[in-house]
Amino acid sequence: MGRKQVKLPPQKGSKARAEDKEKDSFFFFVKDQGTGAGRVAVIVLKVLELILTTIFAAVLGIFAPLCIWYGDFVAEEMAADPSAGWWLASSIVYIIGLFCVMLGKSKIATVIHVIAAIGTLVTYSCYTRLFEGYEGTGPTVLYMPSLFITVITIAIMLIINVPKWIDKHIEKMNEEAPSILGERTEKEKRR
Repeated sequence: MGRKQVKLPPQKGSKARAEDKEKDSFFFFVKDQGTGAGRVAVIVLKVLELILTTIFAAVLGIFAPLCIWYGDFVAEEMAADPSAGWWLASSIVYIIGLFCVMLGKSKIATVIHVIAAIGTLVTYSCYTRLFEGYEGTGPTVLYMPSLFITVITIAIMLIINVPKWIDKHIEKMNEEAPSILGERTEKEKRR
């Protein structure tokens, strides 16, 4: 009786295992999140932005305007005012910007969140006009914290991109710098 020989697949080397691990590991949607301490800061800021967007844009920013429009407890003049529409539109734009941040498009997300912040400030001015003569400026505590989402997005964009911009600037300066040894610079070689 002969033994049946089982052929095992070849073992992967440490480099191949590291590449597989890199492909399978969790990068919070994208790899490009900075390096070192910047990477940790970006991940923490993304989690914080996710929490703030969920509270102030997804929950309060969608349900509060709907309650203002369709609730029986709100005065008709407040329900007819466009401020709730601005609030709802700004909240939707914040949510879209969050997806851009999570997909690694921090520059695009910054532009989107600045537009949403302008919408939030328009909402504030509408409610200030609507509540003129009353105590307070309306539900500012429900929509004004959304401005922090924009600040966090700008911080994420700067943490990711400033080191890249500095590296490019240094590389550009090195290309343009003349050599002390009389050799031609990279720019002169291309001509």
